[in-house]
Amino acid sequence: MKSRIHVLHLIESLGRGGAEGLLYTNLSKINRARFDGIVCHLYDRDLHWRQPILELGYPIYSLGMTSLADGVWGFLRLRSLLKREPVDLIHTHLYGANLLGRSAGVLMGIPVISSVHSVEFVPVLSQVYDGISSTKLRILHFLDRLSRWVADPEFLAVSRYAQESAVQYLAIDPDRIRVIYNAIDPGMFEPTGGDSSYLRSDLGIGAQAPVVLCVSRFHPEKGIRYLIEAVPSLARRFPDVCVLSVGGGRLEAISAHRALAERLGVASRVRFLGVQADVRPYLQLCDVFVLPSLTEGLGLSLVEAMATERACVATRVAAIPEVVADGRSGLLVEPADPPALAEAIASLLEDHDLRAKMGAAGRRIVLERFNINRNIHQLETLYEQVSRKSKAHPN
Repeated sequence: MKSRIHVLHLIESLGRGGAEGLLYTNLSKINRARFDGIVCHLYDRDLHWRQPILELGYPIYSLGMTSLADGVWGFLRLRSLLKREPVDLIHTHLYGANLLGRSAGVLMGIPVISSVHSVEFVPVLSQVYDGISSTKLRILHFLDRLSRWVADPEFLAVSRYAQESAVQYLAIDPDRIRVIYNAIDPGMFEPTGGDSSYLRSDLGIGAQAPVVLCVSRFHPEKGIRYLIEAVPSLARRFPDVCVLSVGGGRLEAISAHRALAERLGVASRVRFLGVQADVRPYLQLCDVFVLPSLTEGLGLSLVEAMATERACVATRVAAIPEVVADGRSGLLVEPADPPALAEAIASLLEDHDLRAKMGAAGRRIVLERFNINRNIHQLETLYEQVSRKSKAHPN
């Protein structure tokens, strides 16, 4: 009988981001008779997915890093781990894990797959992050390029946009990048998940008040400020509208968004609910789901909303048009355009039948394109192909 392939899943953290959630979903669905392995994270800042992954039966290790400045110590700990644990391939997620995993792979003779969730060097990110200087970006870009040149990894893009961006901004050979869409378990997001009236009561939302939901981190590229700026116009047409924002971020970023709602006079219409362990009750509650991002590697929260049969309003940027079929499962508008955002949301709030039609179309798209029960087989095939490159290495 063929032995199992042992995979090291290396990721920056086990927090609430899309990459971390995807890792858990993949681990929960992969064929354990053929694939086994371990999980290792660089940082201990957020361990949201640690216990669920442990419950799947995967050992978890931490490199105990606080930032990339600890990279040398993190690399030494990773090398020590690879000497103790038999690993046939390394699958890395996100920038810091890519650097360390590729370096360790070269040293230990282990092939590497790097997932491209987003491309850190696209122009829009350097524009919205004031704290990142052009010099720092050039250094980060150089280190990434060097690690790719040394390790020669395979690449897995989570969307066509991520693939095209990697070719354009990272100069990666397109033949080296496979596309396997980020996916969810659609059974976890059934459209008939129960009565949400209790949540309305808990939040003090009227029984007939329209509810708009955004699930996103408070990062500049997520464009949440533009949704808040759309609320005054929306509230004039729907005086009892309630906009719910679910997600975490730096305290100063959240405070800045609260202050913006205050200045615009819509603080009573916008609720900042912070991080929620389970977003499904909020998806069931909302009438329209909104994602006003300036860029997205894919937009997994959109996929979850569509699986719950919620009509979506999002921006026509990056990978979002691969997720939301404009006019069929939702409406797309230009980024950083609050009036257009308000108009699109209002048009859906005014038409219940259209929302229902778009919601049903959205779930069909999820079942066809973003269904983990299908997409996991593509990942398993990639693991088998890459693991054949594995060479003998010291343990």
